[in-house]
Amino acid sequence: VYCSPYISDDEAQAKLRASLDGEAMAEPNFLRFTTGRRKKTWNKNCLALGLASGFLEPLESTSIHLVQSGISKLLLHFPDTGFAQADIDNYNRMMRLETERIRDFIILHYHATARDDSPLWRHVRTMPIPETLKQKMDQFRSRGRIFRYEDELFQETSWIAVLLGQGVIPERHDPITETIPLEQVQQWLQKMKAMIQQGVARMPTHEAFIAANCKAPPIN
Repeated sequence: VYCSPYISDDEAQAKLRASLDGEAMAEPNFLRFTTGRRKKTWNKNCLALGLASGFLEPLESTSIHLVQSGISKLLLHFPDTGFAQADIDNYNRMMRLETERIRDFIILHYHATARDDSPLWRHVRTMPIPETLKQKMDQFRSRGRIFRYEDELFQETSWIAVLLGQGVIPERHDPITETIPLEQVQQWLQKMKAMIQQGVARMPTHEAFIAANCKAPPIN
């Protein structure tokens, strides 16, 4: 995947071929896409699901989730032949918000990067970002807090992993942590550590699992 304003098709193809371990088995098939979403996911008696409703980014690959989410939300608003406009409007609002929350999570990967070794990375570091993402980053910088809205896809742990991994560090701790004695926190952590160690000890190694379940036949 590459951004065409910053690298030509020929350059991208050359980089791809240079990274192969052997000869290419086929010619590259160039696919272009425009990111965005439909203004109305549900319009009258037509509903757009998956790629028919929009496309965000191929690396995070959230299209399957949005298909499932679109179906489940349709069941919540299941229509009769009257197609009530209130149901349609609420469905479109819910899908728009979910798509925008996913968009924010994807943009975070690029915007918070420390890379500045090429025009692409310098651009994404300094580009304007949605206000909703700015608010989430500001909240985390302030007290390490993560707030999720409207049943969004990514959990707190996912946001924390990307924020901390990209160097967004809270300036202060959450005051509510002061209500829990340090000794109690240490006991919880020790229990968690012991549970993890017990789970790991019971698991087979990767090699043992393959040998027991999906070992390749010997080569003659």
